[in-house]
Amino acid sequence: VKVLLTKSTLDFITPLTFSTLSNNKVYIDFVEEENFEKKWNNHVELAEWADYFIISPATSSTISKLVNGNSDNILLATFLSFSKTVFFAPSMDLEMYKSPSTSANIKTLIERGCICIEPGEGFLASGMQGKGRVEEPENVVEILKNHVKKDLVRSEEHTSELQSPCNLVCRLLLEK
Repeated sequence: VKVLLTKSTLDFITPLTFSTLSNNKVYIDFVEEENFEKKWNNHVELAEWADYFIISPATSSTISKLVNGNSDNILLATFLSFSKTVFFAPSMDLEMYKSPSTSANIKTLIERGCICIEPGEGFLASGMQGKGRVEEPENVVEILKNHVKKDLVRSEEHTSELQSPCNLVCRLLLEK
């Protein structure tokens, strides 16, 4: 797992948390400075590396930028360079979620082939209660696992060739 964070995410959680959990570097900017040396984080390489892309939480702002092709941060640029399955988990205040603009943007992403992980209901960061809570991480992983299982079944139905080692590893992991 590789984690891409937007700068606004840093208001809620530290990169160290994700780095520890993923056992990988966390990407925040296109260019980062290490030991007085600037290093380019190549969004195209990140996009080519991944088989699936999960954007969670997907704020109203991020969803709007995804739809409009804005690439002002590494997450958005990687999304625009990504050619496989994208999952997004909307998370925002109740009225923002119900907004016609947000609804239209979510619909557009779905029409473009992205998979929406529906938000849950409950207490929101604003103190209100309703639909708009980001889906729990365990459920996001379960949704991804179910999608990968379906992909494996479809690939088995459409090929008589031996499965690739990646498919075999995925199958073993998913059956645990």
